[in-house]
Amino acid sequence: MSRSQRLIRTAVVLVLVGLLTMSLPHLTPGSPAIAVLGLDASRDQLAAFTDSLGLDAPPHVRLGDWLVAALQGDLGTSLISGRPVTAEIVNRLPITLELLVLSQVVALAITLPVAMASAWRPGSVLDRLATTLSFLLISTPTFVLGLMAILVFAVGLGMLPATGWADPVEEPVRHLQFLILPVLTMGLSEAAMLVRVLRADLITTLDQPYILAARSRGMSTPRLLVTRALRPSSLSTVTLVGLGFGAAFGGSALIESVFAIPGMGRLTVSAIGARDYPVIETMIIFSALTVILAMLAVDLLYPRIDPRIRHDGR
Repeated sequence: MSRSQRLIRTAVVLVLVGLLTMSLPHLTPGSPAIAVLGLDASRDQLAAFTDSLGLDAPPHVRLGDWLVAALQGDLGTSLISGRPVTAEIVNRLPITLELLVLSQVVALAITLPVAMASAWRPGSVLDRLATTLSFLLISTPTFVLGLMAILVFAVGLGMLPATGWADPVEEPVRHLQFLILPVLTMGLSEAAMLVRVLRADLITTLDQPYILAARSRGMSTPRLLVTRALRPSSLSTVTLVGLGFGAAFGGSALIESVFAIPGMGRLTVSAIGARDYPVIETMIIFSALTVILAMLAVDLLYPRIDPRIRHDGR
């Protein structure tokens, strides 16, 4: 697929997501104005509220108005805080990004050595242990793992704070303490699937003739795994990392709620509870854009990982 085709596909997906998002006021039961203003609001107040948000306009009109305003830096005003949605995102985006990036680093730091060791000796004690733990973590929801971490390390051992957040500049040590549990929770959940996928791909690669030839020449195991086997085995892993980052960005609400982290996910949960449509619509479109950009980045990385892969039109 050529670059132009990928861009067209991306634009179509974003438009469809935008239309569906702008249809939410029409699809959800009840009146959005009554849900926000309450049953005591007058008809004039309800009409003014509906008109101010354009909730009575067709979805394509609302999407067009939103895009025009967004290009000017105006994403609307939060109905909860009364602040611009742009300001809310600017304040919370660094928190969520820090959480997601660190969790991906932890996931890869666990995945690479464990998967390579398991693939080199399939059926060994280490491989069976890694397989068991991976299946256990895969079957455990992330928020349950987070609650278990709080019970063990915060309530039971008292080693780390259970919930909360601290400014990284004013309280850097406290900030790191608050990060440990949520980052480990998300990192372990992500690593469980990555280990299984990378291990399977490595086992397949290690049976290739060029790997057997390298073994016969006496190449050391670490060098063989890192320089010969890892790169051609990492396509599926890179795909999962891209998908995981994009999906985690949109799905960080559970972890941020469990650990009381004031990030984008918690903002979305609060907005949904209060039917804060300016925030809800922006967050849905922003999350969709993040997933699409993550997959585009993965798509562009494929030829660099494996030069045999070439996209038409490159």
